[in-house]
Amino acid sequence: MSKFFNFFKLIPRPFLLSILSGLLIGTSYIPFSGWFLLLCYAPLWVATVELSQSTSFYKKIFFAGWLTQFILTLIGFNWIYFVASEFGQLNWILSLAALLLFAAFMHLYIPFSLVIGVWLVRKFKVYSKLSQFLIFALVLSLLERIWPSIFEWNLAYTLLWIKLPLYQWADSVGFWGLSTWILIVQAFITWALYTWKTKKSRSFITIISVLLFVAIFSIMGQLKKETWSKARDTVQFGMVQGNIGNLEKILAEKADRFHLYILGIYTDLTDQHLKQHPETELMIWPETAMPFALDTNYHRLEAQKKLLSSVTAWNLPLITGAYAIDSTKRDHLGYPLTSNSVFFLGPNEKLLAEPYSKSDLLVFGEYMPFGEQIPFLYKLLPFVGVYKRGDGPTVNDVILKNKTLKIGSQICYESLNPSFSRGLAEKGAEIIFNVTNDSWFGWWAEPYQHNIMTLARAIEVRRPLVRSTNTGISTVILANGTVLETSKINEAWTHTFEIPYLKNPPQTFYTEYGHYDWIFWIFVLLGLIYASAYSSYRKGRHVHH
Repeated sequence: MSKFFNFFKLIPRPFLLSILSGLLIGTSYIPFSGWFLLLCYAPLWVATVELSQSTSFYKKIFFAGWLTQFILTLIGFNWIYFVASEFGQLNWILSLAALLLFAAFMHLYIPFSLVIGVWLVRKFKVYSKLSQFLIFALVLSLLERIWPSIFEWNLAYTLLWIKLPLYQWADSVGFWGLSTWILIVQAFITWALYTWKTKKSRSFITIISVLLFVAIFSIMGQLKKETWSKARDTVQFGMVQGNIGNLEKILAEKADRFHLYILGIYTDLTDQHLKQHPETELMIWPETAMPFALDTNYHRLEAQKKLLSSVTAWNLPLITGAYAIDSTKRDHLGYPLTSNSVFFLGPNEKLLAEPYSKSDLLVFGEYMPFGEQIPFLYKLLPFVGVYKRGDGPTVNDVILKNKTLKIGSQICYESLNPSFSRGLAEKGAEIIFNVTNDSWFGWWAEPYQHNIMTLARAIEVRRPLVRSTNTGISTVILANGTVLETSKINEAWTHTFEIPYLKNPPQTFYTEYGHYDWIFWIFVLLGLIYASAYSSYRKGRHVHH
């Protein structure tokens, strides 16, 4: 043990601080408790200030930031290893290499934000430590929004995870805006901790003021919840989580007899559920629950006929994930055009609405970057899918026995894009649903992360959101932020939800304007730099005279 501590004594203090920040940030994200949410960047920003006084400081600052982002990625996104081994069918060495490579590059905007922040500080002679920390926070906030990544990620989702009512403000600023709030709060706390020895009273007042800000806006957030709890109309929404393993899904996609096996699981679960819950008005099954085509020209095949006859027997609509195949057209590899789609099935073998096909395709899962231009890339990575892209946010009218619902569709990854859900709200969706298959990502972190990030969209646009998954987590969140019954992971499960919703719901501020808040924060950053530079200029003139 002494050798272990002696090793860390050899590491310079700034890099120890950057390691600490990586640990705090990684454990501030889902599925951890979030206890360090308001100070996790503080050690890194202090390290940056200390390194900015050394020689070759830009290289050292970048390395400190890189170390932080590498550690936080290993902690928060270690499920990449599971995906590489389960989906990519790679051995443990290559899977580990994939994780390390991912961790090395995923959050490079963090070290870049430090380098840019220090450059601004030195360029405009920003001497105030509080201003410096605020500049670091704002530059980080802006960079994390534009950095290219597989999915959008920020610390604000932890607010919903830990049920801190501050998340209710997402209908005004979105979770990106809340992330900026968190970083600015951290800048003030960082300054208070940094100056504690010399300015104890001011530091103490600053920390108390920050905590009061969080408390007041949380209380106001709770009041916002009450405002969105007045829906009059309701719908009884049934859900089935089939818990189909990856091996079964692969076999089903390649062998017709497995179609009937998987269909049997879903129809049996639905039969049993509807006997106990006859009040159900609408059923939903998850992404690619049916591993076959459901286009009308396939309806005479055995599995499709059995499914349609079951829907007729239930006498209520079914929304299910399946495949849409256009056999008259071919992709660049010569295969029929296939889409990851959602079908709206009604009694008497009718389609209640046009199928929706996934629009935001998952890179390396559903398409290969530059694959159309260089088809040889698919031979290098044969496990990568080739899917046709859909037409973007789509809202369908689904007619029930005594009402018509305007329902917006999301498939899997599309829930992580705030603009997609805004598009559904703008097109008049009264309820949004998301169908997902998270079985490729393991049981520990990713299902919880994906679930919370999906439910977050309901707060931004103030629509109920139904999340149906293959292996969990399946649930419903109401427009006021209340999360209803939640499934366990890797268990078959059914439930009927009574979901209150608004007819012709109003648009939130975030839906209409809030996604432009980055422009506001740019002006705040420029104003901060200008004020600091002007203050330095006045002090210089005063000294000169």
